[in-house]
Amino acid sequence: MKKEKNSKKKDFTKGITLIALVITIIVLLILAGVTIATLLGENGILSKATEASNKTEEKNAEEQVKIAVMGSIGTNGELENEVLKDNLNKIENISGVPEEITDSSYPLIVTVEGKYSYTINKNGSIEQGEVVSREGIKVGDYVNYTYDQKTTGYSLLATQSGYTSNQTINQKSGMKWRVLNIHENGTVDLIGDIASTDQTIGIGGALGYNNGVYLLNDICKELYSNSTLGITARSINIEDIESQMNETGIAARDAYTYSGVQYGKTKTYTGNYAYYPNLYAKEKGSGIDTTEVNTNGIVVSDNGYTSPTTETSTKASNSLTVTQTDYAFSNTPANYFKDYNESSSTVRDMLFNTGTLYWLASRYVICTSAGSYFSSRYVYGASLGGYYLFHSSDIPYYPAYRIRPVVSLGSNIKIEVCEGENSSTNMHEISK
Repeated sequence: MKKEKNSKKKDFTKGITLIALVITIIVLLILAGVTIATLLGENGILSKATEASNKTEEKNAEEQVKIAVMGSIGTNGELENEVLKDNLNKIENISGVPEEITDSSYPLIVTVEGKYSYTINKNGSIEQGEVVSREGIKVGDYVNYTYDQKTTGYSLLATQSGYTSNQTINQKSGMKWRVLNIHENGTVDLIGDIASTDQTIGIGGALGYNNGVYLLNDICKELYSNSTLGITARSINIEDIESQMNETGIAARDAYTYSGVQYGKTKTYTGNYAYYPNLYAKEKGSGIDTTEVNTNGIVVSDNGYTSPTTETSTKASNSLTVTQTDYAFSNTPANYFKDYNESSSTVRDMLFNTGTLYWLASRYVICTSAGSYFSSRYVYGASLGGYYLFHSSDIPYYPAYRIRPVVSLGSNIKIEVCEGENSSTNMHEISK
């Protein structure tokens, strides 16, 4: 009898031990769950640590951009484009900085670490935004961009344009827009499918050279912007085209020679061939009464002024040194562009042979044996070229061509990809 009682006692002890083990395991599982949740949960330690790290990275990126911008403001209180470019390029893992920052580059959108987007305005202010996906969008696609409707035209005075008469430039309705460029920072450039007006815009003489770029940009700004989306239109310029050119195209530009002077080289004039538009003295590559040219001046697509000037031309006291910025392609080849494929280029087809002749908001200078021509660029059929406005012997010219606007959608502006094949009747949609 005693042996039987002891046996039952042992069995009971084993049962208690098993229950304790199960309870211990349950407690451990609960503790493990709490620990995992504490570490990996939505508000867990690792999540908080990652969030803190991201915020630190974001603040660091923001601080670097702010320092770069603040360090680029000149004594006149305005951003110095060349200095800003150098300062921004010092930031690690930055994208969206153009090879040349011009007045038409603003608002300038840069991205740091591929995810922090900053919009830099010409006045030095900075806005942060979200980088949205551009998946499913390609160069040449149609986007349903609508601009503010204008009932009155742009009044262009002869005292601003240098042309032979006053002009009124009217808005063209129903214009289609296509993707010209998709930048690494998420910005998308759209271009009007054809020249934006059936009217020609005349500019001429030294005054036209001084104000031409500003006026072309201002006309597009007034007629084709969208105030709701905060989009400011401008004229297409030579940088828009060059940004799409490949090494073959750029090499052809650099090798171009006219009248014995290669692109980027200089020539000096004296006596009655030493007149120049006043703006030229501020330009990179100019040399007034010296053979040493300005290396820190404004570039060919900068506005040059904050409002139209009344300045015309000046004669150099001793000599005028100019840099050859002229180059031209009479039949611009498709294989000069980055998207060239076998025999075609969408970019080339969008820009050339559109049936319209239009201005580029970019100046250039042609060197010849008998003086220099201060000119403005255009696209004419398949040709990339330009026309004279002023000769260094004090002779004016008065050409008139159409305009073609460009708008830039910031990296925070969403583009909803259309269903089916993209076309002029089935377009991507813009949303913010």
